[in-house]
Amino acid sequence: MSTLEQTILDLASRGCQGTAKDFTSWAAFQNGSAADASEVERILEACLAAGTVRRHQDIPREYLAQGPLAFAARVEYKVSGEVTTGPIQMVRSCMEAFLRFHGASEETVIDVSIATTEAMENAVKYSDHSPIQVSYWIEKSVFYISITNRLSDVRLEQDIAAGKYTSTTTLMRGMMVMVKLFDEMDIQIREDEKIAVFSAHKSLIPKV
Repeated sequence: MSTLEQTILDLASRGCQGTAKDFTSWAAFQNGSAADASEVERILEACLAAGTVRRHQDIPREYLAQGPLAFAARVEYKVSGEVTTGPIQMVRSCMEAFLRFHGASEETVIDVSIATTEAMENAVKYSDHSPIQVSYWIEKSVFYISITNRLSDVRLEQDIAAGKYTSTTTLMRGMMVMVKLFDEMDIQIREDEKIAVFSAHKSLIPKV
């Protein structure tokens, strides 16, 4: 088995769900070198024929692992800080698989997925594009998540010109979404380290 094939199978076993393009980006990040898109698609199709991956029933262009997955109570990994390499989709799909394995209701999965997508969008948008650390775990029927990214240098005039700070309403709406969907959340800015740490939690026990 080639290194690329092993990487793709490892990604699928961690709950990653995405297109051949997504898996190409994720494999390149994991291996630290460029991955050939046509070779990734060939491997995915071979895995499809072998029954180790399947197509998503509602999104046929996306691949995911076939069969049940298993997760520890805590998961930690890094994703790319470049939005074009699909880090948000990777975290969202892996986290949804993690929550379902641990018995979260579909309503909780959707709520956490929406809120985490907002958090990841902010982490990518305001990062210096270096890898982003993601951790989530279950403790006493509570889901916890932490996202840590290095902050980019603020270049106000250039960023305004590029449209980075023109969506204040959108940013505030995103914060409101996270506050509503998580039980609690917090963002710590460590100025001396140029690091932002997002943390939140949500009970997996349905409210009566």
